[in-house]
Amino acid sequence: MTAAPQSGYALKRKRSKGAVKAADERTLETRSAIISAARDVLLEKGYAGTRVEDIIKRAEISRPTFYRHFSDKFEVAKAYHGLSGDTTLGPWGALADIDVSDLSAIRGWLNALLDTFATRRDELLVWAEMSAIEPNYLMRVPRQMPALIEMLGKRIPAFARAQEQAPSGDSDPGPVWVEAYLLLEHLSYYCTWLALGKHVISKEQSVDYFCERLHRFIERYAV
Repeated sequence: MTAAPQSGYALKRKRSKGAVKAADERTLETRSAIISAARDVLLEKGYAGTRVEDIIKRAEISRPTFYRHFSDKFEVAKAYHGLSGDTTLGPWGALADIDVSDLSAIRGWLNALLDTFATRRDELLVWAEMSAIEPNYLMRVPRQMPALIEMLGKRIPAFARAQEQAPSGDSDPGPVWVEAYLLLEHLSYYCTWLALGKHVISKEQSVDYFCERLHRFIERYAV
């Protein structure tokens, strides 16, 4: 038994949906190409030395195409930073894969995290320069710590307890969430400045300090 032929309206609607999907895919491809070009130029020239024209040339697009996706250099740099942040959650999240009751295991994780930051030194220089030039950078770029607390909370009881006290709506976070947030944020800042070679405290001393702080936090809220 043969299927009834589709009406002209149904065929037109089907083609229309296909055209919209293809257009959306092209839009995403173009946006990704612009961000990729911005990454290359930013790492090569730094934030201050990068111009929109440089990104347009590297991406091999027109000026109108760039401005259909981003309003300026700052916006595309933020988009790159957001994607970069997504990829760096992995090394942080690896804390949940170790025996967190073992101080030496935490030390191994922290040294691996520091190595990750060291390999991203050129990228970190871009963000440091960007934060000095763009006053709203630190406030406008989403922070990773709440997502990290939530991720770690799926495997580590102390962070699960912190996640239970996460801010919601207009309510303030609870003290355990605040402690977790500030501990991770402090560690993030330290990793950044050590990678940039601008910290007065030695790596060994700092690793001892943060390992002890993390271990104490995890043990205190283990149950």
